[in-house]
Amino acid sequence: MRKIPIIIDTDPGIDDAAAIGLAFHRDELDVKLITTVAGNVDITNITANALKLVSFFDQDVPVARGMETPLLKPYEGSCVHGETGMDGYDFPEPTQEIIKLHAVEAIRSLLEESEEKITIVPIGPLTNIAVLLLMYPHVKHKIERIVLMGGSLSGGNMNGPAEFNMWADPHAAKIVLESDVEVVMIGLDVTLKALIGEKELAQCQNKSAEMFNAIFHHYRDGDMDHGVVMHDSCAIAYLTKPELFTIERRHIQVITEGPASGMTMEKFEEETTNMNVAVGIDSEAFQVWFLETLHRMK
Repeated sequence: MRKIPIIIDTDPGIDDAAAIGLAFHRDELDVKLITTVAGNVDITNITANALKLVSFFDQDVPVARGMETPLLKPYEGSCVHGETGMDGYDFPEPTQEIIKLHAVEAIRSLLEESEEKITIVPIGPLTNIAVLLLMYPHVKHKIERIVLMGGSLSGGNMNGPAEFNMWADPHAAKIVLESDVEVVMIGLDVTLKALIGEKELAQCQNKSAEMFNAIFHHYRDGDMDHGVVMHDSCAIAYLTKPELFTIERRHIQVITEGPASGMTMEKFEEETTNMNVAVGIDSEAFQVWFLETLHRMK
């Protein structure tokens, strides 16, 4: 079976931590690079968290530090993931360091050198990816597609209409969504239905389940009785089992200014579409997929 080569662009973040761990343990995926971007917390904590996760899961995957601020607006983090982004578990010190290349340069270099196209999986703000497309448009043909977690068709979790990743850097989101690269948007419309709680984690007795249980208790997006929201894991699930999702072609525009900044607005009057958008998820099948993958971990 041919593995799908991917780059995970991330801001861990508790649900990012789950997504990264799941990606490492899916036979369908080959994680080539992890790049960090300021989002849920500041870039220093974000990058430290990425290194901790690579070491925890005993993976030999390079980590590159990326953009510290959005393109045009001031950086504002999220209160959902606690002070460090992964509170609640005593991770051992990382066994590797970040590579010397900036995240954008690391992605460019990997794309240029790869003999096959690579899928980019942004599960944080889109700053790194926008800068890549602006600075190095010649690498677009080496990108298989961009499968991102972000956006919403029916309201957000920040200023009313905007989802956090889009709200955090709306100008970057506009650049990426309006590029001529194939985009799949997995937004809040479906991710809010992807829940994992104490009942599910109790079905798996390993170190990874213990770590997830610890950090999920510090996650302020849901609760452990009813389940916390696995936003970012949905992007990984789509890559490995797309039949979990209902996907439709839509025309999406990002609002960059004003009180609706970060909103992903559908343009119904447009005759053309510009991306694939998830509009449904089989929630029970997602939980089965999550636990099946968790059982593969140490």
